[in-house]
Amino acid sequence: MKKGLFLYFLGLGLAIVKPPVVRLACMDISTGRVLTDIDPFFLVIELGFIFVGSYLMALSHKFKSVHAMNGFIALASGIGAAFVGFYSDIFVLALFGAVLATIGLITYKLSRWFS
Repeated sequence: MKKGLFLYFLGLGLAIVKPPVVRLACMDISTGRVLTDIDPFFLVIELGFIFVGSYLMALSHKFKSVHAMNGFIALASGIGAAFVGFYSDIFVLALFGAVLATIGLITYKLSRWFS
C-alpha cells in the first residue's frame, strides 16, 4: 500500500511541479498568446506513476472479487488522469480521466452489489 500510494502521489506531485506542457518559441499574432505544446516524456512519466501506483494500491488490498479490484484501479487511475489533465489544461486527458473514473465507480459499486 505504501509503495503504491507513494508512486501515486509522486505522479500527482510531478504534475503540479512540472506540468507536461511546454511553451513554444512563437506566439499567435492575432491574440498575443504564447503557444504551448504537450511534452510527451513528462506526460508518460506522470501517468505511468499514477497508473502503476493505483495498481500497486489495489494489489495490497483484499477485494471480494476481481471486478471490485478492477473498478478500484479504474477509479483511482481516472481521478489521477483527470487531475493531471485539468491542471495542465489538456482537456482531452481530463475528459478521459473523468470517463475512466465514472466507469470505475460504476464497476466497483456493481461488483459489490452483485457479489
